[in-house]
Amino acid sequence: MGVLDQLRKEADQKKLSEQQSVDQQALRDKLYKTQVLPKMQQVFKYLQELVTHLNYLEIPIQVESYSDRFPRMGVLKQQDYKINTDGYGGFSDVDKLVQINVTFYCVGAGEFEYSVQTKSAIEQENAFLHAKRIPSQMHRLGGVSGEESARFVVTRKIPVRVRFEVDYEQSQIKVIVNNHTNFSTYTEQWQPEAIDDAFLDSLARYLLRKDSEFIRLDITDEYRDALRNKLNTIKDNEEQEFLARVNEQQRLEERKEKEKLSYKMKSFITDKIGR
Repeated sequence: MGVLDQLRKEADQKKLSEQQSVDQQALRDKLYKTQVLPKMQQVFKYLQELVTHLNYLEIPIQVESYSDRFPRMGVLKQQDYKINTDGYGGFSDVDKLVQINVTFYCVGAGEFEYSVQTKSAIEQENAFLHAKRIPSQMHRLGGVSGEESARFVVTRKIPVRVRFEVDYEQSQIKVIVNNHTNFSTYTEQWQPEAIDDAFLDSLARYLLRKDSEFIRLDITDEYRDALRNKLNTIKDNEEQEFLARVNEQQRLEERKEKEKLSYKMKSFITDKIGR
């Protein structure tokens, strides 16, 4: 193969790769606008109304025995619901939603304190409180026999956050719930079609501690993986159908261009012969 032929081949391969990237981007744009965005708008409207009613009615929700880690937390009250779509307390363009955040607090009166020994344990405790965003203060204490000690003062105020986030690459919606129960973190990817009125009602009942059906602990990892694989297969088929239509359109356009070129060549040859 000559140098020019090799360069031509590499150029063709690069063009094909670039075109496939363009096709994938077009597909993701289409899926976001037609499937993901309408669901995000539905979620936002539902949660915005939910937050408004909860703050107006001031429904008392008691949280007993929030976590075995801190039994001295005592009984907490769930309150102060807020919603934003920009991550900073404000609202972004409703036609360009990429995230929805609902926050509230589980609050109790006053503070409680406890001591932790050894440098490693102190660092782990401090990291945990910061990661969970629990208001606290750490006071270093004099150690015995060179062993470090610290006193932690913890405010009875646990921040809870529910986040809907667009996974643009996968054309899915990620749901993240932090600190709702026992400092837990729940994360799950959902296909847009799975988010409906029943889904939102189940989420609301879970957040208001009416039941725990939203997070089904009885679902095995195997069942969850099988469900994901099934949904991904559906998504892959949709992508293949879309790309097939794009490729077919490209072939038709290329054929038309070749026919035009052939017609021009014939006309040119005929014109030359006629002279």
